[in-house]
Amino acid sequence: MVEIQVLKQLDFFKIFNEEELKIFAQRLIMEEYKDGEYIFNENQIGDYSMFIIINGVVKVVKKKKIEEKVIANLKEGEFFGEMAMLIPAPRSASVIAIKPTKVLRFSDMDYNSFKKDYPAIVVKLNEIFIKVLIVRLRDADKKLVKEGSGLGIL
Repeated sequence: MVEIQVLKQLDFFKIFNEEELKIFAQRLIMEEYKDGEYIFNENQIGDYSMFIIINGVVKVVKKKKIEEKVIANLKEGEFFGEMAMLIPAPRSASVIAIKPTKVLRFSDMDYNSFKKDYPAIVVKLNEIFIKVLIVRLRDADKKLVKEGSGLGIL
């Protein structure tokens, strides 16, 4: 069980009330990763959890032939892995801790049980996901436009 105080310190959980935080505290699993340790690999299947960073930094990378291309660096309060949690599919990228990192794991099984048992929490979660995914999509498109492709050049 995760301490509610840990959740209260993260922006991710600011929109949740005390009762909702207690529910999360019972379900979330805290994990630690060393510098250079993979949290998951691109194309990995079978674990569709998402992760919220308590402290530390991770890089999100995609393989490009024999090299890795860094897609993003994420820090405390940010999350990753939500796409596979929302729609079970192979991981679209790898995530690697780039310094000692502590995360909260939220499983797809818990997310799916929340749909039935705690729909108000799922509405708030989906609001968070939508906002962040839109920002990430806009940032990706800006980057593509700079490179001479992307939706912005139409």
